Amino acid sequence: MQVIIADSDAMGRRLIRKVVDNLTDHDVIGEGESLGQATDSVRQRRPDVLVLSSTLLTDDRRTVGELIDRTEAALVVVAVNGSGSTVWQGMSGGASGYVLRDRLANDLPQALGAAEAGNAFVSAPLARQMIGYLAGCFDNNYDGPSRSDVIRALLPRERETLQRLANGESTEEIATAMSVTTATVRAYVSRLLRKLGVRSRGEAVAVAYRSRFYSPQRTQPPAEAPDADHGTARALHR
Repeated sequence: MQVIIADSDAMGRRLIRKVVDNLTDHDVIGEGESLGQATDSVRQRRPDVLVLSSTLLTDDRRTVGELIDRTEAALVVVAVNGSGSTVWQGMSGGASGYVLRDRLANDLPQALGAAEAGNAFVSAPLARQMIGYLAGCFDNNYDGPSRSDVIRALLPRERETLQRLANGESTEEIATAMSVTTATVRAYVSRLLRKLGVRSRGEAVAVAYRSRFYSPQRTQPPAEAPDADHGTARALHR
């Protein structure tokens, strides 16, 4: 796979190049410091993938779509951070991947593999932010459990786990923050999924956002609701 890197920051380009150089059958064939340089380089050298810093993009989804149309290369965006709306705009505009810079070593190879296979990859914290954004877009049609329902159904450690999942934290990060093992975190996740009546972490995160149980501004898990019934999830199945 042939790759071109574009980032206005020299250190950023070096970090990306280091990851690509460590992959078998992946070659960096060009670099650029601006969107214009990247576009010209891609047109001339026709790589398989353009790995582009989000600092070179606007929030307009047409920027991504028009860039892909002009270059005919798969696009993987690297971001220091990102909002759910920004990630959604990029992915819906046609990007093959959206990865966090501090997760490059793990996530960029997966994003490149997805691009090669015609699939998509988004770093887990960004994916959860995107789920939250999309969940908010459909709030007018939401008839699921309320914030108090979620609080009543879950034990304190399960509530904290859900809060951290919605904040985009991985199993390992949650385990470290809560001073427990990853196996314990997985047990918390399994129980909260069952109590919420959902099948996946993504669905649980959507419930957290749409019920207003989770807010990006809230740093502590909600307090226990009065008369909480921890043994069942009856409040969720009215």
